Amino acid sequence: MKPQRPDKITAPDFFGDENAETIFHSISAVDYVAQKMESKWGCDRLSKLVSADTAAKFGSAKAKLDRAISENDAQAVTKRASVMQRGWEALDKEATARGERPVSAVAWTWRDDDARAHAFVKDTAEAIAYGNDNPGVAVWTMAEVVRVVDAFNKQYENLGNKAKIAFPGTEIVKIKNRKKLSDEIPF
Repeated sequence: MKPQRPDKITAPDFFGDENAETIFHSISAVDYVAQKMESKWGCDRLSKLVSADTAAKFGSAKAKLDRAISENDAQAVTKRASVMQRGWEALDKEATARGERPVSAVAWTWRDDDARAHAFVKDTAEAIAYGNDNPGVAVWTMAEVVRVVDAFNKQYENLGNKAKIAFPGTEIVKIKNRKKLSDEIPF
């Protein structure tokens, strides 16, 4: 858990505590670099674009920082936060050298029947990038779309998939709540 900012009102127990201030500001510095890199490359993406050796070193550095935080060791947190800052920069440099490209969202956009804007993207990294550049748009990943379709199919006895398989190109234009037919046929 990220340490809370030492403050007279929200964290009075830590206000003026040198250890707490040191830890908070050390982590703030590395968080700033992490946010810049994740804005550029996408969340949880950059370590996948580098060699396994570099990714492993980064993971080890993160684990050491996490341990220092949990032990409330201000000196170790400061040291490990500096290592993490250099680690983020090393990931960025290596990914660039390998010809990798920063995240750029490719989105399919659509307005629903009530004129609300939606965008459909491949993954979370693209969703964050597109959402940051297009406030007010509901951004959906393909995984989320599949979950919604799955929920629809569970609700309606796989009707959506059955229709799409039986009639390729068919379009679902309206969904009505329907009661399950369980009454007897009178003849």
